[in-house]
Amino acid sequence: MRICSPHCGIDPETTSGGETYERELLRHLADGGMSIDILLARHKRHPDGVPNWTIHRLPIGRGLRWPVAPFVVPRAIKRVWDGHPFDLLRAHSLRYIGPAALIARRRYRLDVPIVAHHHHLDPSWLNPLVEKRVMRAVDRVVVGSEFGRRQAVEQLGVPAERFSVVSYGVDRRFRPGPRPEALLRRHGVEGKVVVLFLGGLKRRKNLFVLLDVWRRVAQARDDARLVVAGSGPLRGRLEAFAGPLARDGRVIFAGYVPEAEKVDYYNMAELLLFPSALEGFGLSVAEAMSCGLPVVVSGRGSLPELVVDGEGGFLCDPERPDTFVGRVLQLLSDPMLRKKFGRANRERVDRRFRWDHCAAATARIYAEVVDDWRRRRPQAR
Repeated sequence: MRICSPHCGIDPETTSGGETYERELLRHLADGGMSIDILLARHKRHPDGVPNWTIHRLPIGRGLRWPVAPFVVPRAIKRVWDGHPFDLLRAHSLRYIGPAALIARRRYRLDVPIVAHHHHLDPSWLNPLVEKRVMRAVDRVVVGSEFGRRQAVEQLGVPAERFSVVSYGVDRRFRPGPRPEALLRRHGVEGKVVVLFLGGLKRRKNLFVLLDVWRRVAQARDDARLVVAGSGPLRGRLEAFAGPLARDGRVIFAGYVPEAEKVDYYNMAELLLFPSALEGFGLSVAEAMSCGLPVVVSGRGSLPELVVDGEGGFLCDPERPDTFVGRVLQLLSDPMLRKKFGRANRERVDRRFRWDHCAAATARIYAEVVDDWRRRRPQAR
Protein backbone atom coordinates (compact mmCIF):
# COMPACT_ATOMS: atom_id res chain seq x y z
CA MET A 1 0.00 0.00 0.00
CA ARG A 2 1.15 3.52 -0.79
CA ILE A 3 0.12 6.41 1.49
CA CYS A 4 0.37 10.18 1.09
CA SER A 5 0.73 12.01 4.41
CA PRO A 6 1.04 15.83 4.47
CA HIS A 7 2.56 16.93 7.76
CA CYS A 8 3.10 19.79 10.16
CA GLY A 9 6.06 17.96 11.70
CA ILE A 10 7.75 14.67 12.64
CA ASP A 11 10.79 16.13 14.40
CA PRO A 12 13.13 13.62 16.09
CA GLU A 13 13.31 15.96 19.12
CA THR A 14 9.71 17.08 19.33
CA THR A 15 8.12 17.88 22.69
CA SER A 16 4.65 17.14 21.29
CA GLY A 17 2.98 13.82 22.05
CA GLY A 18 0.95 14.09 18.86
CA GLU A 19 4.06 14.64 16.76
CA THR A 20 5.80 11.71 18.48
CA TYR A 21 2.77 9.59 17.64
CA GLU A 22 2.97 10.54 13.96
CA ARG A 23 6.71 9.97 13.70
CA GLU A 24 6.66 6.57 15.37
CA LEU A 25 3.48 5.34 13.69
CA LEU A 26 4.76 6.24 10.22
CA ARG A 27 8.12 4.63 10.99
CA HIS A 28 6.47 1.37 12.05
CA LEU A 29 4.02 1.39 9.14
CA ALA A 30 7.01 1.72 6.83
CA ASP A 31 8.76 -1.13 8.66
CA GLY A 32 5.70 -3.21 7.80
CA GLY A 33 6.20 -2.56 4.10
CA MET A 34 4.03 0.50 3.39
CA SER A 35 5.44 3.17 1.07
CA ILE A 36 4.81 6.61 2.55
CA ASP A 37 5.06 9.97 0.79
CA ILE A 38 5.52 12.62 3.50
CA LEU A 39 4.98 16.32 2.72
CA LEU A 40 6.93 18.70 4.99
CA ALA A 41 7.81 22.39 5.05
CA ARG A 42 11.32 23.13 3.76
CA HIS A 43 13.06 23.58 7.10
CA LYS A 44 11.22 20.93 9.11
CA ARG A 45 13.47 18.18 10.45
CA HIS A 46 12.74 14.47 10.16
CA PRO A 47 14.48 11.18 11.03
CA ASP A 48 17.06 10.28 8.40
CA GLY A 49 17.32 7.03 6.51
CA VAL A 50 13.88 5.58 7.25
CA PRO A 51 13.17 2.84 4.67
CA ASN A 52 10.03 3.33 2.56
CA TRP A 53 9.75 7.05 3.38
CA THR A 54 9.92 9.64 0.59
CA ILE A 55 10.09 13.26 1.77
CA HIS A 56 8.53 15.95 -0.43
CA ARG A 57 9.13 19.57 0.54
CA LEU A 58 6.29 22.09 0.66
CA PRO A 59 6.97 25.59 -0.75
CA ILE A 60 6.92 27.21 2.70
CA GLY A 61 9.60 27.78 5.33
CA ARG A 62 9.27 26.32 8.79
CA GLY A 63 5.65 26.43 9.94
CA LEU A 64 2.30 25.42 8.47
CA ARG A 65 -0.58 27.54 9.74
CA TRP A 66 -4.00 26.02 9.32
CA PRO A 67 -5.52 28.93 7.31
CA VAL A 68 -2.60 28.68 4.85
CA ALA A 69 -2.70 24.91 4.34
CA PRO A 70 -5.71 24.84 1.94
CA PHE A 71 -3.81 27.17 -0.41
CA VAL A 72 -0.53 25.22 -0.36
CA VAL A 73 -1.11 21.56 0.44
CA PRO A 74 -3.66 20.52 -2.26
CA ARG A 75 -1.27 21.35 -5.12
CA ALA A 76 1.51 19.43 -3.36
CA ILE A 77 -0.77 16.41 -2.95
CA LYS A 78 -1.58 16.56 -6.67
CA ARG A 79 2.13 16.64 -7.58
CA VAL A 80 2.73 13.49 -5.54
CA TRP A 81 -0.29 11.83 -7.16
CA ASP A 82 0.96 12.71 -10.65
CA GLY A 83 4.35 11.18 -9.86
CA HIS A 84 2.92 8.00 -8.35
CA PRO A 85 -0.77 7.53 -7.45
CA PHE A 86 -1.31 6.44 -3.86
CA ASP A 87 -3.92 4.22 -2.23
CA LEU A 88 -4.74 6.34 0.81
CA LEU A 89 -4.53 10.00 1.80
CA ARG A 90 -3.88 10.69 5.50
CA ALA A 91 -4.83 13.81 7.44
CA HIS A 92 -2.80 13.76 10.65
CA SER A 93 -4.67 16.85 11.90
CA LEU A 94 -8.35 17.59 11.40
CA ARG A 95 -7.76 21.33 11.40
CA TYR A 96 -4.34 21.70 9.80
CA ILE A 97 -4.54 19.04 7.09
CA GLY A 98 -8.15 17.80 6.93
CA PRO A 99 -9.63 20.65 4.83
CA ALA A 100 -6.63 20.63 2.46
CA ALA A 101 -6.93 16.87 1.90
CA LEU A 102 -10.65 17.16 1.14
CA ILE A 103 -10.04 20.09 -1.23
CA ALA A 104 -7.33 18.13 -3.07
CA ARG A 105 -9.59 15.12 -3.57
CA ARG A 106 -12.50 17.21 -4.83
CA ARG A 107 -10.56 19.73 -6.93
CA TYR A 108 -8.34 17.21 -8.70
CA ARG A 109 -10.85 14.33 -8.68
CA LEU A 110 -8.45 12.03 -6.91
CA ASP A 111 -9.87 8.53 -6.63
CA VAL A 112 -8.63 7.91 -3.10
CA PRO A 113 -10.11 7.53 0.41
CA ILE A 114 -9.07 9.83 3.25
CA VAL A 115 -8.37 8.72 6.82
CA ALA A 116 -7.97 11.39 9.49
CA HIS A 117 -6.21 10.94 12.82
CA HIS A 118 -7.43 12.70 15.96
CA HIS A 119 -6.35 12.88 19.60
CA HIS A 120 -8.75 15.10 21.56
CA LEU A 121 -10.70 18.34 21.25
CA ASP A 122 -9.27 21.42 22.91
CA PRO A 123 -11.92 24.05 23.71
CA SER A 124 -12.39 26.19 20.58
CA TRP A 125 -15.18 27.93 18.70
CA LEU A 126 -13.67 26.43 15.55
CA ASN A 127 -14.46 22.83 16.52
CA PRO A 128 -17.99 22.82 15.00
CA LEU A 129 -16.77 24.71 11.92
CA VAL A 130 -13.66 22.68 11.07
CA GLU A 131 -13.21 19.50 13.11
CA LYS A 132 -16.86 18.45 12.89
CA ARG A 133 -17.06 18.97 9.12
CA VAL A 134 -13.83 17.11 8.48
CA MET A 135 -14.89 14.19 10.70
CA ARG A 136 -18.11 13.87 8.71
CA ALA A 137 -16.47 14.20 5.29
CA VAL A 138 -13.50 11.81 5.55
CA ASP A 139 -13.87 8.05 5.23
CA ARG A 140 -12.64 7.16 8.73
CA VAL A 141 -11.28 8.89 11.83
CA VAL A 142 -8.68 7.03 13.91
CA VAL A 143 -8.56 8.13 17.56
CA GLY A 144 -6.16 7.13 20.32
CA SER A 145 -8.75 6.46 23.02
CA GLU A 146 -12.40 5.77 23.72
CA PHE A 147 -12.39 9.16 25.42
CA GLY A 148 -11.40 10.82 22.13
CA ARG A 149 -14.29 9.14 20.33
CA ARG A 150 -16.80 9.87 23.11
CA GLN A 151 -15.76 13.52 23.30
CA ALA A 152 -16.33 14.01 19.55
CA VAL A 153 -19.67 12.22 19.63
CA GLU A 154 -20.96 14.16 22.63
CA GLN A 155 -19.61 17.61 21.77
CA LEU A 156 -19.96 17.60 17.99
CA GLY A 157 -22.66 15.02 17.31
CA VAL A 158 -20.49 12.98 14.94
CA PRO A 159 -21.76 9.37 14.63
CA ALA A 160 -19.69 6.93 16.70
CA GLU A 161 -19.35 4.52 13.77
CA ARG A 162 -17.14 6.99 11.91
CA PHE A 163 -14.34 6.34 14.44
CA SER A 164 -11.87 3.53 15.02
CA VAL A 165 -9.96 3.46 18.32
CA VAL A 166 -6.29 2.46 18.25
CA SER A 167 -4.12 3.10 21.31
CA TYR A 168 -0.73 4.77 20.96
CA GLY A 169 2.45 2.83 21.49
CA VAL A 170 5.62 3.14 23.56
CA ASP A 171 9.11 2.40 22.29
CA ARG A 172 10.76 -0.63 23.90
CA ARG A 173 13.79 1.44 24.90
CA PHE A 174 11.63 2.76 27.75
CA ARG A 175 12.48 0.11 30.31
CA PRO A 176 13.57 -0.10 33.95
CA GLY A 177 17.22 0.60 34.64
CA PRO A 178 19.65 1.72 37.36
CA ARG A 179 19.31 5.20 38.83
CA PRO A 180 21.38 7.58 36.65
CA GLU A 181 23.95 8.98 39.06
CA ALA A 182 25.11 11.75 36.72
CA LEU A 183 21.57 13.03 36.31
CA LEU A 184 20.97 12.90 40.06
CA ARG A 185 24.10 15.00 40.59
CA ARG A 186 23.12 17.44 37.85
CA HIS A 187 19.89 18.25 39.65
CA GLY A 188 21.31 17.98 43.16
CA VAL A 189 18.96 15.19 44.26
CA GLU A 190 21.44 12.49 45.30
CA GLY A 191 20.07 10.60 48.28
CA LYS A 192 16.62 12.14 47.83
CA VAL A 193 13.26 10.61 46.96
CA VAL A 194 12.42 11.91 43.48
CA VAL A 195 8.93 12.36 42.07
CA LEU A 196 8.71 13.27 38.38
CA PHE A 197 6.44 15.26 36.12
CA LEU A 198 7.47 15.07 32.45
CA GLY A 199 5.53 16.93 29.77
CA GLY A 200 4.81 20.29 28.20
CA LEU A 201 4.37 23.24 30.54
CA LYS A 202 0.95 24.21 29.23
CA ARG A 203 -2.39 25.01 30.81
CA ARG A 204 -4.22 21.72 30.28
CA LYS A 205 -1.51 19.83 32.19
CA ASN A 206 -2.89 21.30 35.46
CA LEU A 207 0.54 22.33 36.68
CA PHE A 208 -0.61 24.79 39.32
CA VAL A 209 -2.48 21.86 40.89
CA LEU A 210 0.77 19.88 40.63
CA LEU A 211 2.63 22.52 42.64
CA ASP A 212 -0.20 22.87 45.14
CA VAL A 213 -0.07 19.12 45.72
CA TRP A 214 3.68 19.21 46.08
CA ARG A 215 3.57 22.00 48.64
CA ARG A 216 1.61 19.67 50.92
CA VAL A 217 3.74 16.61 50.15
CA ALA A 218 6.93 18.56 50.94
CA GLN A 219 5.55 19.49 54.36
CA ALA A 220 5.22 15.79 55.19
CA ARG A 221 8.37 14.50 53.45
CA ASP A 222 11.46 16.64 53.90
CA ASP A 223 13.50 14.18 51.81
CA ALA A 224 11.23 14.36 48.72
CA ARG A 225 11.99 16.37 45.59
CA LEU A 226 9.77 17.13 42.60
CA VAL A 227 11.49 17.33 39.21
CA VAL A 228 9.38 19.18 36.63
CA ALA A 229 10.88 18.10 33.31
CA GLY A 230 9.73 19.91 30.19
CA SER A 231 9.47 23.29 28.53
CA GLY A 232 6.57 25.53 27.64
CA PRO A 233 4.93 28.93 27.95
CA LEU A 234 3.99 28.60 31.62
CA ARG A 235 7.49 28.09 33.01
CA GLY A 236 7.99 31.62 34.33
CA ARG A 237 4.61 31.71 36.05
CA LEU A 238 5.15 28.25 37.51
CA GLU A 239 8.54 29.18 38.96
CA ALA A 240 7.00 32.26 40.55
CA PHE A 241 4.10 30.21 41.92
CA ALA A 242 6.48 27.61 43.36
CA GLY A 243 8.23 30.38 45.30
CA PRO A 244 10.19 29.04 48.29
CA LEU A 245 9.81 25.44 47.06
CA ALA A 246 11.91 26.29 44.02
CA ARG A 247 14.36 28.47 45.92
CA ASP A 248 14.93 25.72 48.50
CA GLY A 249 15.43 23.07 45.82
CA ARG A 250 12.31 21.08 46.70
CA VAL A 251 11.00 21.70 43.19
CA ILE A 252 13.51 21.53 40.33
CA PHE A 253 12.55 22.90 36.93
CA ALA A 254 14.72 20.79 34.63
CA GLY A 255 13.69 22.42 31.35
CA TYR A 256 13.61 20.72 27.98
CA VAL A 257 14.55 17.02 28.05
CA PRO A 258 16.29 15.62 24.94
CA GLU A 259 14.78 12.41 23.62
CA ALA A 260 17.96 10.48 24.47
CA GLU A 261 17.67 11.43 28.17
CA LYS A 262 14.01 10.61 28.76
CA VAL A 263 14.62 7.05 29.94
CA ASP A 264 17.13 8.31 32.52
CA TYR A 265 14.60 10.81 33.85
CA TYR A 266 12.03 8.08 34.39
CA ASN A 267 14.61 5.81 36.03
CA MET A 268 15.67 8.66 38.32
CA ALA A 269 12.19 8.78 39.88
CA GLU A 270 10.22 6.72 42.37
CA LEU A 271 6.91 7.62 40.74
CA LEU A 272 5.26 9.84 38.14
CA LEU A 273 2.84 12.57 39.26
CA PHE A 274 0.63 13.71 36.37
CA PRO A 275 -2.53 15.73 37.17
CA SER A 276 -3.36 16.68 33.55
CA ALA A 277 -7.01 17.57 32.98
CA LEU A 278 -7.11 16.64 29.28
CA GLU A 279 -5.22 13.91 27.42
CA GLY A 280 -6.08 12.07 24.23
CA PHE A 281 -3.80 9.23 25.33
CA GLY A 282 -1.09 10.23 27.82
CA LEU A 283 2.23 9.31 26.23
CA SER A 284 4.38 10.43 29.19
CA VAL A 285 2.30 8.27 31.51
CA ALA A 286 2.68 5.26 29.22
CA GLU A 287 6.46 5.82 28.95
CA ALA A 288 6.75 5.98 32.74
CA MET A 289 4.72 2.78 33.05
CA SER A 290 7.00 1.09 30.51
CA CYS A 291 9.96 2.05 32.72
CA GLY A 292 8.31 0.29 35.65
CA LEU A 293 7.14 3.38 37.53
CA PRO A 294 3.94 3.57 39.56
CA VAL A 295 1.85 6.60 38.60
CA VAL A 296 -0.51 9.01 40.34
CA VAL A 297 -2.62 10.65 37.65
CA SER A 298 -5.82 12.54 37.00
CA GLY A 299 -8.95 10.47 36.49
CA ARG A 300 -9.94 12.65 33.52
CA GLY A 301 -9.67 12.31 29.77
CA SER A 302 -8.09 9.12 28.45
CA LEU A 303 -5.97 8.34 31.52
CA PRO A 304 -8.46 5.88 33.08
CA GLU A 305 -8.06 3.77 29.92
CA LEU A 306 -4.30 3.70 30.41
CA VAL A 307 -3.94 3.29 34.17
CA VAL A 308 -5.71 0.59 36.20
CA ASP A 309 -6.63 2.24 39.49
CA GLY A 310 -5.19 0.32 42.44
CA GLU A 311 -3.11 -2.00 40.23
CA GLY A 312 -0.50 0.23 38.59
CA GLY A 313 -1.17 3.51 40.31
CA PHE A 314 -3.99 5.74 41.43
CA LEU A 315 -6.58 7.85 39.61
CA CYS A 316 -7.33 11.08 41.46
CA ASP A 317 -9.81 13.93 41.17
CA PRO A 318 -8.02 17.03 39.78
CA GLU A 319 -10.54 19.23 41.60
CA ARG A 320 -9.48 17.67 44.92
CA PRO A 321 -5.70 18.08 45.30
CA ASP A 322 -5.84 16.30 48.67
CA THR A 323 -6.55 13.01 46.86
CA PHE A 324 -3.22 13.34 45.02
CA VAL A 325 -1.40 14.22 48.24
CA GLY A 326 -2.67 11.13 50.05
CA ARG A 327 -1.79 8.76 47.22
CA VAL A 328 1.70 10.21 46.68
CA LEU A 329 2.50 9.92 50.38
CA GLN A 330 1.13 6.37 50.43
CA LEU A 331 3.43 5.28 47.60
CA LEU A 332 6.47 7.11 48.96
CA SER A 333 6.09 5.29 52.27
CA ASP A 334 5.67 1.81 50.73
CA PRO A 335 8.57 0.57 48.52
CA MET A 336 6.95 -2.84 48.04
CA LEU A 337 3.75 -1.28 46.72
CA ARG A 338 5.77 0.88 44.34
CA LYS A 339 7.56 -2.22 43.06
CA LYS A 340 4.30 -4.14 42.66
CA PHE A 341 2.60 -1.30 40.78
CA GLY A 342 5.65 -0.70 38.59
CA ARG A 343 5.85 -4.34 37.57
CA ALA A 344 2.12 -4.39 36.73
CA ASN A 345 2.50 -1.25 34.62
CA ARG A 346 5.42 -2.68 32.67
CA GLU A 347 3.42 -5.84 31.91
CA ARG A 348 0.36 -3.82 30.89
CA VAL A 349 2.35 -1.73 28.42
CA ASP A 350 3.93 -4.86 26.93
CA ARG A 351 0.49 -6.38 26.41
CA ARG A 352 -1.35 -3.36 25.04
CA PHE A 353 0.72 -0.29 24.25
CA ARG A 354 3.61 -1.00 21.88
CA TRP A 355 4.16 0.69 18.53
CA ASP A 356 4.09 -2.58 16.61
CA HIS A 357 0.61 -3.25 18.05
CA CYS A 358 -0.48 0.27 17.11
CA ALA A 359 0.91 0.05 13.57
CA ALA A 360 -0.61 -3.38 12.91
CA ALA A 361 -4.07 -2.25 14.04
CA THR A 362 -3.80 0.96 12.01
CA ALA A 363 -2.70 -0.96 8.91
CA ARG A 364 -5.76 -3.19 9.20
CA ILE A 365 -8.02 -0.12 9.32
CA TYR A 366 -6.30 1.39 6.28
CA ALA A 367 -6.75 -1.85 4.33
CA GLU A 368 -10.42 -2.00 5.33
CA VAL A 369 -11.02 1.61 4.24
CA VAL A 370 -9.25 1.10 0.89
CA ASP A 371 -11.13 -2.15 0.20
CA ASP A 372 -14.45 -0.51 1.04
CA TRP A 373 -13.62 2.47 -1.21
CA ARG A 374 -12.84 0.19 -4.13
CA ARG A 375 -16.01 -1.85 -3.65
CA ARG A 376 -18.11 1.30 -3.64
CA ARG A 377 -16.25 2.81 -6.61
CA PRO A 378 -15.68 0.21 -9.34
CA GLN A 379 -13.53 2.65 -11.31
CA ALA A 380 -10.93 2.67 -8.53
CA ARG A 381 -7.56 1.15 -9.35
